[in-house]
Amino acid sequence: MARFSKVFKISGNQSTLDFVDIDLNKDTRLYLDPYAIQIRDDEWSARCGDHIRSFFVEVLGALRDENDHRVIHLLSQLHEPNETYLGESRGKPSGRGWGNDKAALLAQALRNSRAFNTGLISDISEAEMFIRGVGPDMISDLTTNVLRGLLADYTAQQCELHGVPLRPANALGPVWSPQRQDWEARELMLPRHAQRPILLVPKFSVRFRLSLDSQEFYNKHMIEYLRSEYLQAGGALVETLKNKKKVVYKYKVEEKHPLVKDDLAAFAAQHPDVLELYKSLKGAAGPLASEDIDKFFNEREYALLLANALAGIPGGNQDAGNYHSHSLAVCTFLFYPHLITPVKEAELHEGRKRLDIRFSNSAETGFFHKMIVGNQTRAMSIPVECKNYQKKIANPELDQLAGRFGHQRGFFGMLLCRSMDDRAAIIKRCRDTANDQRGYMLVLEDADLVTMLHFVADGKRGEIDKLLDARFAEITN
Repeated sequence: MARFSKVFKISGNQSTLDFVDIDLNKDTRLYLDPYAIQIRDDEWSARCGDHIRSFFVEVLGALRDENDHRVIHLLSQLHEPNETYLGESRGKPSGRGWGNDKAALLAQALRNSRAFNTGLISDISEAEMFIRGVGPDMISDLTTNVLRGLLADYTAQQCELHGVPLRPANALGPVWSPQRQDWEARELMLPRHAQRPILLVPKFSVRFRLSLDSQEFYNKHMIEYLRSEYLQAGGALVETLKNKKKVVYKYKVEEKHPLVKDDLAAFAAQHPDVLELYKSLKGAAGPLASEDIDKFFNEREYALLLANALAGIPGGNQDAGNYHSHSLAVCTFLFYPHLITPVKEAELHEGRKRLDIRFSNSAETGFFHKMIVGNQTRAMSIPVECKNYQKKIANPELDQLAGRFGHQRGFFGMLLCRSMDDRAAIIKRCRDTANDQRGYMLVLEDADLVTMLHFVADGKRGEIDKLLDARFAEITN
């Protein structure tokens, strides 16, 4: 198995990486899921959602205007992407180009569908449910094509983070531009393996099956709803058991209402509350965990390995890079999916200042969600400074972190250090900064990280938020 991390000598595994650690010898059976992306509020997903909606609005508009030339132009730029190494292929990835014929077939399927003609469909993520001939592979491929430019940017950031070299990749086709509402040529810088370009995909954006799935909606929602209706109404489908209980068997409802996507669209249009319930349930499922993607991964054992490796890194400038990389791995391991899309030494103030790591805050619950919604913190992104000092942490280090705050980024950050020689003085300095309304700085030493890793090892991930709450209370009370 040629994992991306092994081929490019990145330490760690799926649990410490923000992207899917793909096998470069074959496709991984995961789908890039547009619905999973569009329901998220983080910065990257919001930009992706804008791209997806912009593209599909143009396609639907051209169909309504009967502008066949524009429809084919929009759809024929798509192809079955090899570069993500995701999907259903066997052996080496072997995606085929779409071309005008396949574009015309998709256009015809959309134009002739009940969902399009009734105005029900408005989003790519619904196409698999309601459009005949459209399956999960096609939706994932279409989404990948529309997001190619953003995925290339994400890939470049992750490669910079992990020291993976990039090379020009000009043969992947154009990228979608919401501003121009059209495709445009652009040079992409991507990693290569065996002369093939690679696009990395964030692991929070993939699913084993699309969130919105026609078979699932039919089986678990449409059929069950109709069973209940037939039972209440009485009639030929209702049978009486020996104990006098009345039932409607599922197979009889399925015989009367076979899975036809036009009929599924008609049901959804007549019962929008059922469709909305289905969507809300799928949205609540959340992103895949690392152990979902890597079935052989044991996060409890790995938490102890991370803790031991942290203790083995010497302090001082000579090992600052090792400490920085390991801190990134620990933060990703502990805080995913709340903190995502880490960027290394992101430039601020037109490049005049740099920070060690910046995460996007995508938390929907827990401590980091409080940092988003808090009036004083509003932390949509979180800077993390890593100091592998043997000397004590002093005012300049704290001032450096406080200088990262701003109205666009928020007013919360974390400083990771080996130990605090005068903990009381540092907490007082952080409290003073908070009282002066200059932001909130959480200083975490090795002992804090090790404690949180042991929470995971003991199967008590929920305790992580309690520790962070306690550390935050120290600088606010």
